[in-house]
Amino acid sequence: MSTDRRTVLALVAILTTVGSGGVHRAGAATLGPDQPATLEQDTVRADLIDYGSGAFPLRADDRLTSAAARAVLDGIPGFLALPGLDAEGPEEPVRLLVELPALTTFTSFAVPPMSSFGCCKNTHIKTVTVEGSPTSPDEGFETLVTFDIAPEVYDADQEFPALASPEVRWLRISLAGRQVVDPDDYHGTTFTDLRGYGQQAPREAGPDDFTGIFLTGGGGSGPNANRIELLQNGALVTGCRQSGGAVGEISGGIENGILKVLAGDGIPSLYLISSEGRLLGVEVGRSYGRTIGEPGGNPTPCSPTTSEPINGVAAALEACESAVIYGVNFDVDSDRLREDSDPALEQILAALEASPDLAVTVEGHTDSDATDAYNLDLSQRRADAVVAWLVERGVEAPRLTALGVGEAQPISDNGTAAGKAANRRVEIQPACAG
Repeated sequence: MSTDRRTVLALVAILTTVGSGGVHRAGAATLGPDQPATLEQDTVRADLIDYGSGAFPLRADDRLTSAAARAVLDGIPGFLALPGLDAEGPEEPVRLLVELPALTTFTSFAVPPMSSFGCCKNTHIKTVTVEGSPTSPDEGFETLVTFDIAPEVYDADQEFPALASPEVRWLRISLAGRQVVDPDDYHGTTFTDLRGYGQQAPREAGPDDFTGIFLTGGGGSGPNANRIELLQNGALVTGCRQSGGAVGEISGGIENGILKVLAGDGIPSLYLISSEGRLLGVEVGRSYGRTIGEPGGNPTPCSPTTSEPINGVAAALEACESAVIYGVNFDVDSDRLREDSDPALEQILAALEASPDLAVTVEGHTDSDATDAYNLDLSQRRADAVVAWLVERGVEAPRLTALGVGEAQPISDNGTAAGKAANRRVEIQPACAG
């Protein structure tokens, strides 16, 4: 990652109100005399079987199960060909083991509409079975649902109620058969997406969950092979990644137990620490390429424990570029900043102190859940809260403009939970960027 485009991570979510306190507000949502004091938000069901919800595959090492994991978990409704499966479908069910970030109760499961195009018509997997276990990825499973997918439903999701709704932490998903078996059809067997709806227990990262060194494979063998080293400080995570001869710093932040990182090329990634202590990661949107890090390895060349991490916000502002920030977290349905946000906020403060003549705009960005008006109001109030925090610590108010952008400027696809997670952020725009 280049030093002129660093990221610190932030969370923008549901909020209520905060006074401007003399701070300049730009683009704030205004309420007329007949409007309620708070804006209603739409109810949007979260897909709990999605990378963005913290669901990650375990032991998906071969091409077929790796492709099945991407199809099931990437949240994208497009059809994905399953490698090695011809027009007769799988001889044995394709089985995928998925770990959820917390105990979850499912009420229903769904697949997106089928395709009427020649490439994909009637080629989809026919039968899906989902089992769940609360105790282990190896035992304690019971069937949550089994259903057949109708081939000619082109305009609506097919949704199926759960047969049982225990609390579960691990899912065993089986994909069997093909909608239409035709030995003369040269199109392979496909799968689109599996969605799960219900309730999930709150999840939080422990104070040192992401601190450690993780071997990611390749680059030789032994403790100096390819690896990622991370150091957690509240919701802020800094680190170093070595891949072959390339070495780059990492800067990110934790939201709901998930680490979010934005690479120098603008592609976001999500990471989670599994129950087995492995670092599980996925690149969002490009190919959903996965990273699996096993604990171990020597310190990296830019180890965050032996050298002072570069302040990513300062580096971006010095280069007259915007800084994308994850790790500024708020209480649910509140503009109250959480204590774990302090390290990320302190990076912003240090960057502004290093450039005392620079004026900036603090932008709040949301995903597309809820209405446009609600999201605009939400992002404005959260931006106000960040600006108020900075003013209280000595930054001159005229240097700061709070701007709620809402969902208008996504950096990833709002159609998936992973993309929505990447879009919830704060950005610092320097005035020199024009």
